[in-house]
Amino acid sequence: MSSVFFVMIFLVSFTRAASPPVVGPTENSTVTVHVGVILDFGSAVGMVRKTCIAMAIDDLNAIPGRRIRLVVHWRDSHGSETGAASAALNLIKSVQVKAIISPDASELADLLANMANQAHIPTFSFSAAISSSHTPAKSPYFITMAQNDSTQARAIAAVIKAYAWRAAILVHDDTLRRISLVPDLTDELQANGARLHRRLVIPFAASEVIIRDTLHKLAAMRTRIIIVHVSFPIGSRFFTLAHEMEMMEDGYVWVITSRLMNLFGYTNSSVIPLMQGVLGVKTYVPNSSALDDFRVRWKQRFEKEHPKIEISELEVYALWAYDAMQAIATAAERTSSGLNGSFHFAPSNSNMATDSNPVDLFDFGVSPIGPKLLQSIMGNTFTGLSGVIRFVDGQFQSPDFKIVNVVGKGERGIGYWTPASGLSRSMIMDKNYSANVEDLAGVIWPGGSTAIPNGQVKMSGSTKRLKIGVPKKNGFSEFMKVDFDKKNKRWNPTGFPIDVFNGVMKTMPNNVNYDFFPYENGHEDDAGYYDEVIYQVYLEKFDAVVGDTTIIANRSNYVEFTQPYVESDIAMIVPVKHEDGTNCPWWFLKPLTKEMWLTTIGLFLFKGILVWIFEHDKNPEFQGSFPQQAGKIISFCFSTLVFANREKLLSNYSRIVVNLWTFVVLILVTSFTANLTSILTVQKLQPSITDIESLIKNGECVGYQNGSFVLEFLKEQGFQDSKLKAYATKEDYADALSKGGCKDGVSAIVDEILYLKVALKNYCGKYTVAGRTYPTGGFGFVFQKGSAIVTDVSHAVLSFTEGNKMVDIEKRWFGDQTTCPDPLQTPATNTNIHLFPLYIVAGAASALALFVYIIYHVYGCRCQRGGDSKESSLSNDVGATAQVEMVQEHANNGETGLDPGERSEYSNAEGVSNTDGKRENDQLGPSNHPEAAITIISVSDIISEEEHHNVGGK
Repeated sequence: MSSVFFVMIFLVSFTRAASPPVVGPTENSTVTVHVGVILDFGSAVGMVRKTCIAMAIDDLNAIPGRRIRLVVHWRDSHGSETGAASAALNLIKSVQVKAIISPDASELADLLANMANQAHIPTFSFSAAISSSHTPAKSPYFITMAQNDSTQARAIAAVIKAYAWRAAILVHDDTLRRISLVPDLTDELQANGARLHRRLVIPFAASEVIIRDTLHKLAAMRTRIIIVHVSFPIGSRFFTLAHEMEMMEDGYVWVITSRLMNLFGYTNSSVIPLMQGVLGVKTYVPNSSALDDFRVRWKQRFEKEHPKIEISELEVYALWAYDAMQAIATAAERTSSGLNGSFHFAPSNSNMATDSNPVDLFDFGVSPIGPKLLQSIMGNTFTGLSGVIRFVDGQFQSPDFKIVNVVGKGERGIGYWTPASGLSRSMIMDKNYSANVEDLAGVIWPGGSTAIPNGQVKMSGSTKRLKIGVPKKNGFSEFMKVDFDKKNKRWNPTGFPIDVFNGVMKTMPNNVNYDFFPYENGHEDDAGYYDEVIYQVYLEKFDAVVGDTTIIANRSNYVEFTQPYVESDIAMIVPVKHEDGTNCPWWFLKPLTKEMWLTTIGLFLFKGILVWIFEHDKNPEFQGSFPQQAGKIISFCFSTLVFANREKLLSNYSRIVVNLWTFVVLILVTSFTANLTSILTVQKLQPSITDIESLIKNGECVGYQNGSFVLEFLKEQGFQDSKLKAYATKEDYADALSKGGCKDGVSAIVDEILYLKVALKNYCGKYTVAGRTYPTGGFGFVFQKGSAIVTDVSHAVLSFTEGNKMVDIEKRWFGDQTTCPDPLQTPATNTNIHLFPLYIVAGAASALALFVYIIYHVYGCRCQRGGDSKESSLSNDVGATAQVEMVQEHANNGETGLDPGERSEYSNAEGVSNTDGKRENDQLGPSNHPEAAITIISVSDIISEEEHHNVGGK
């Protein structure tokens, strides 16, 4: 940018001296519209675009009835940014143009945007790269006619997804135009299940040595999907050297972006054969008769003007230049009509430069016609040579791409991509978005093959030996122990993961050679050590990592895991406490919970009250004073527990309720007895802590294995750093748990279940697993993202783990697991009894009986009051007889339950004699208790006499 500024200072003298032309047409005259065009006349691209713009001027000025006349002021940038900047400044300050078509230079975009906004001059650019400070909203006068990088990134990602490639490498130069694609491409690849494995940057003015060095780096990588996003001059040299280095052969996939593919027509005929099999993404231009006619006319004119230059195809940027000139002419025509054909350019006041008033390079006037001209351009939609030209919120709309394959002397279309439908073989389609290989035609890949490459270096016995990294552990040698074999001068790791990996690799279809290397950083006991080991694979310091490496989400973002070879969830071990059932004074209450006790007592009281309601009107055993009735209710309630009810029930409602609750009592007593027996006879091992939440709530300390990801897991659960302690060996686990507390030990150890099983093997009766388990992905082997071997290893892992060899390896390292019961299979027994469903049924039945009784009692009594009074007398006699019979029953047992006064009163009140002329005491025989002799009459006698009176009455 400093060079641009220097050139501007140099040009100030003559830009100040130039006087602006004054355009003052008469009412019926033609308005002249001055348009500036900046191109590199020395390049083939500049020559092609100059011819297209010149043809546009001729075509537009030749339209009959036009009230404007376009005049182009050509400026040669000489292929430099400073030349383009000085030319733009001259066009604005000296010529006072109404619009500018700028060069295709992204590095100049910000400067041109500033100049366009200050002068209110619509300036067209064909570069998509512009800083965030010059968005269409902030720099409305800088009109970008180019496809959005995010749209192109979506198209490229769709192609990658269609062929099921998992990773790609991006090669780009260091210009802003190329760099701007990187973030969008990274995001889109990840959204489609792939990733940007690596990106290599080539300087814009790179020499052959630098380009060759970049290709050497590509050849050393295993990923063979390479996206090339460089300028056209670099692109031609890049593929020439790639062909020389035999990198255009089978197995490689080259994808070039639209910036390079759109200029494919300028490629030298000697370079095209070197690019066979390349895939390209280019701007889609619909065919039309107007375009076909223009191509013919352009070819004739261009060959006449430049006979020595061979161009195979007219590029889209030249068509956009033609359409830009048409947009300017249409907007000027509309604006001219609105202003009665008067154009006026009002420069700002400027003074000569002095020592106290330095020259302001941007001290130029503001075009009063600029805002209306811009509004007309933005609001105009028309069909140009490149297709439909329209702007939405100041952004040029051209979202469609064509997918091509370089074959023979040119390119061959294999499909299209649109934002709505994705990939398709035809632009005439009505389908949902998709990105499948069936959506594209067949491709001839580098080397002439038609088989889809897998995008990775094939692993075989002929390749270099794999460098396998292994973690160093200070404990749990069953999983990993690394020693150096001095005799063979190599590292010799041992452990469960090593045996599994060796067994898996023996089942591979190809012989894979590898060596183990421990990762030593001097911080093996620090948190995050395993993450650092795995990260070395991403850095390509290791080809893979073998060990007790757990598959978790954040690690899979930058490496690729095989299928898990063993499951290992996160769990917790705690000390056990012994319970014999009688360590509490109220041990006999344990079979029932507090809620069950309260419910049982309440329901039994409810049962007694119901029986009293049903019986107290007719049954004298439920009559008497209030204390007597209350005592009878309570006694009757709980006598059911021992089946000792002696009261005679007269109501059917009472019988139903009592029989139902007798069944409930039978179930309750049986369950209570069995459970209480279990508590008294079976010794139980209970965990001292039941879940992680209680540890956090009580502020307990927790241990974990050093270097493990479990530390982050515990922090996510809510543990404070001060409550977490790291340990290395299973002996450390046992020692910390035996001490307990936070001062010298911990209350629990949280680790993966495989480690806990090993730790519990020697401490079966002291510690146990408690609480829930938290799932993880299990143990897996680590490879680089997109590795060609990872799929084969995963298949081999699945096959190996299903066989008996896996069982033998587990027994070799972990022993026979049946010798120590699996703590997860011996949970604490719940001894509480729950009879709520049975209580609900019995309670509902009792409530129903009460409801029926109330209905019958209310309506039944009302009906009886209006009936025959004799029926009431009979009912009273029956009740009296029943009372007498109960007294007789007491007399048979030697008790009457009545004092002499009550007996006399009761006998006289009856007023009935025995029809047989005999007294009951005669039937009872001699008695030492004369007060027990009572006159008894039978119910049948009463009924017979009632019938006799009734008959006589009739």
